[in-house]
Amino acid sequence: MSGTLYLPVGAWVLWHHPPTAAALSCALAAGVLSSAVPSLADLLALRRVPAHFFGVFMSVNPVFAALAGIAVLGQRLDALSWLAIAVIVGANTAVVSASWRPAT
Repeated sequence: MSGTLYLPVGAWVLWHHPPTAAALSCALAAGVLSSAVPSLADLLALRRVPAHFFGVFMSVNPVFAALAGIAVLGQRLDALSWLAIAVIVGANTAVVSASWRPAT
């Protein structure tokens, strides 16, 4: 619903400032790299990794995002942010570890 509110503004901007081929290619690359590639990687990993470990691997995504923010964008996280990330990973690891029972 809210997207329809921005549709006239977006149409006006595109009409008065048409995008260049470079801008369109960058937008396409960002779309593919931010959605299709991670989804494919998750599906391929899920086929090769036991399901009880996959949840733990997925909970590490905030760590990778924070490290990418540091390396690429020069961002810095405070201690509370790192603690929140550690709690997410730790809680998911504890739940998966407690619920996993080897087949006998």
